[in-house]
Amino acid sequence: MRLKKLFYKNNTTGWNVKEVRFDKLTLLVGASGVGKTQILRAINSLKTIANGHSVNGAEWKVEFEENGDYYSWCGCFDNLKPKIEDIYHFTETDCAVLRETLCVNDRVVIDRQNSVITYEGNPTVKLDANKSVVELLKEEESVAPVANAFQKIYYFLNSDGSGLKITPSIDVAKKAKLDVKDVKKLKGLSPFEKLFLLKINGLKEYQTILEDFTSIFPLVEDIDFAIGSFFNDMTIPILKIKEKDVDSWIFQQDISSGMLRTLSQIVMLTLADNGDVFLIDEFENGLGVNCINQLADLVMNPFEDIQVIMTSHHPYIINSIPFKRWKIVTRSGSDVTVHSADELNIGTHSKHEAFMQLLQSPAYKTGRL
Repeated sequence: MRLKKLFYKNNTTGWNVKEVRFDKLTLLVGASGVGKTQILRAINSLKTIANGHSVNGAEWKVEFEENGDYYSWCGCFDNLKPKIEDIYHFTETDCAVLRETLCVNDRVVIDRQNSVITYEGNPTVKLDANKSVVELLKEEESVAPVANAFQKIYYFLNSDGSGLKITPSIDVAKKAKLDVKDVKKLKGLSPFEKLFLLKINGLKEYQTILEDFTSIFPLVEDIDFAIGSFFNDMTIPILKIKEKDVDSWIFQQDISSGMLRTLSQIVMLTLADNGDVFLIDEFENGLGVNCINQLADLVMNPFEDIQVIMTSHHPYIINSIPFKRWKIVTRSGSDVTVHSADELNIGTHSKHEAFMQLLQSPAYKTGRL
């Protein structure tokens, strides 16, 4: 998948992300609170919608490429006033899709107006009003690539992702001999669970990840797993690390958040597949100076043909990425607008000059033009 353009509006909150254009590597920069994270959340919301969930008040249009075809998908959900108890319990508000269109190479494949859906020009039977056609018709030849494309989006939240989970698929996976392609295809597993499967299957990618991690943290000499089990003997791999000249292992709950986040990102980048899209919010958060440089190199020189859309305030990250890939985010009320460096006359002569121009620009300092 390669995201090209996005418009997204949440009619419940009022956030309105005006058209954003994406490159293979896109760095969103700007003052705090202008909407950089909102753009990442909007993209992730599209994955949620494609998976059959309602997003109250969402209105969108996204254009992307997948397997050589160009897709345009737009739609709008009803805007219902959320109940306080729904907000408190974080429950999903069921709301109907009011309209939806899917085009492939400028050809309309699906058109939906309220409960009336046509596929390839023919009306369908009555389908679930609260689910997107991408989920409802995902078995159809023209829709399956779209449903699959949105599974390639991975959102790195500003956390280490270290929570232990009881994951039945780990036990299923343990019973079979897996190669790296099998591990990549497994959905719903955390980076550490995938690392566990790499280790027990003796795959070389495990050693690659260990070497990358120990080059950033030279006091660490090994990574391994303790095996916990719950009811039905379900396996829970618990990460542990061994430091040089220290007899005891350090278990996951006592490992620093910077180490966990670094390892998580190394695993995901190492196991990336062609067409994956990584959304990384505040890339540098929780990372020491010893981590940022090498992780930035991994992002900018990935093993596979992936797309990265990230936010950062860190001078090294901003300086490391060509200014042609910068997108400066500004905000007026609830309207979020994204500008290229060219639009703001940034980077007319040199890379260093571009960085200084960015820092001095009103758009970057205040979030307004």
